[in-house]
Amino acid sequence: MKGPGNVSISRIASAVILFFFLLAAVSFSYSVSAEDEENGRPDLDISSVYGRLDTNGPSTLYVLLHNNATAQATERQESQELDLDPAKARGITAELVSDDERVRVLSGPQMAGSLGPGENTTVEFMALAEGAEVGIYPARLRLSYSRLERVSISSEDIAPDIIFVYEDLSEQLPLPVKVVLGPKIMIQEIEGAARPGEATELEVVVANEGDEAAIDLRLEARANSPFLRAGDELVNESDEKQNYKDLEAGSEASFELMVLTEGNTTSGYAPLPCSISYRISPPGEDMDQIGKGSERREDIALLVMVEEDSHLEAWMLFFAGILIILILAAAYIYFKNFKRNGSGRSDFGKKKRLLAILHG
Repeated sequence: MKGPGNVSISRIASAVILFFFLLAAVSFSYSVSAEDEENGRPDLDISSVYGRLDTNGPSTLYVLLHNNATAQATERQESQELDLDPAKARGITAELVSDDERVRVLSGPQMAGSLGPGENTTVEFMALAEGAEVGIYPARLRLSYSRLERVSISSEDIAPDIIFVYEDLSEQLPLPVKVVLGPKIMIQEIEGAARPGEATELEVVVANEGDEAAIDLRLEARANSPFLRAGDELVNESDEKQNYKDLEAGSEASFELMVLTEGNTTSGYAPLPCSISYRISPPGEDMDQIGKGSERREDIALLVMVEEDSHLEAWMLFFAGILIILILAAAYIYFKNFKRNGSGRSDFGKKKRLLAILHG
């Protein structure tokens, strides 16, 4: 058990330690405030924007935020350990606001975390251009965040508290949005026809009537009656890789498509469900390193011509040939008999006239 002397010494030691800690905190508080007056505020800016809006559907924009503030030069280890830099933007919330009703923002406010001096972060938004023509449309990036304003100490003598005081800030940065047509893939022509009971190859010609390239364009078919199999189900893996094409704006490309048709299919046009998928590379970038190229997928239906059953046609030709041969044979026999009968009547007449002369 400790005596009264030991308890007094322990309290005195605790008081001394607390005194020196508070002294350090007070001196650091004045240091932060002085530096804050000179250069201690966040300076957020839009470093770059990846992506654009196109008229085909919702698009994704990637906004790169940067804190241009200069890091506080301090020799105190406490600043780094306690994260007390007043130039750091904390709890950033970013919201994209459109100033034109034809551009509708689909994403709500996004949490962007914190940004120290010289740091970057990417914020992602989705928007839709409804009835908008190609051009530049005004928009704003609304930011709200806080920064460490000062550190203060309560006046309580026994157990004073260290108080961190934060300042709430908000600002708006201009963010013009570009609207383009984007890739616009159209089916130009379907060469070839399907045959009942056979696997046949079709050639599908597509054209890009938009103003941007379609990267890794691919045509995929899904078998549906009267087609038993279609597309990838009838080709090997090496052929599948060749079906990826890059289609520049204003250019055309052709795809080979295999189909297996049911044997009892009636001739005429039959729909074949397909999908066209491709990626979009943002303007000025060979390959967007942030968005990796927004991917698009469109569902379409190809009208495939189904010819008459080739086997039935062959049988019909066979029977028609036999019928023609029979008709020709019958005609030959008929004319041969007719000629024979005609020559017999002529000889009988000659004999009758000869007998009449002899009797006369």
